[in-house]
Amino acid sequence: MRSFTMTHFQPCCALLVCSLLLTSCKPPQKIEAITESREISSYAPKPHADIPSSTRFYDDAKEEPQKRPNFRELLTWTVPEGWSESTTPDPMGMRLLDLRFGPNQEGECYISLIPGSAGGLEANVNRWRTQMGQTPYTAEEIAKLPTKPFFNRDATFVAFDGDFKSFGAEAAKTGYRMLGLIHSADQATIFVKLTGPKVLVEQNAAAFDAFCQSIKPNLPKEE
Repeated sequence: MRSFTMTHFQPCCALLVCSLLLTSCKPPQKIEAITESREISSYAPKPHADIPSSTRFYDDAKEEPQKRPNFRELLTWTVPEGWSESTTPDPMGMRLLDLRFGPNQEGECYISLIPGSAGGLEANVNRWRTQMGQTPYTAEEIAKLPTKPFFNRDATFVAFDGDFKSFGAEAAKTGYRMLGLIHSADQATIFVKLTGPKVLVEQNAAAFDAFCQSIKPNLPKEE
């Protein structure tokens, strides 16, 4: 799922305004010369021709861009032994922490935090089901999914086997397993997702549980 920030919003607004101008403005049918003139009142302020347009008009380019909150600073965690943080940039820009494990770093586990309900539990579980080549769950099946303690509350836990096709991938990876934990609240939704070859994931299932339990709010230290 794709986040929509002010950096996406501003170009969209610009494109919308341009399209409106191009479709609504018609070229003048006749050009008329202006021949009338008048004297400037002695009480009128003297014009300053050398003042740049950025001073005479509102210059939003000088306005400081809206800062996006750094959600990574809101959490703390303990990376399991043998796991390491990925140096590959996240193409979606959604991962707070992106970890790799396994002999060839073929296993991956990441944390995502999205403001609000992020589409709801059912939509996110079935999005993961689709990535594994599985049919969507019904609402009744989702209601029966197990839970695990997370952030002092219960979070929905999923485990799927299948052929995993990540976002933007041309082909699915066969014989994979996915573990996932979703904690959804009105304020924010936290995802912890692990994928990899089935045998490798089974070997790291306990590490995944320990990692999830280590994720906590990063509270300020008392002075």
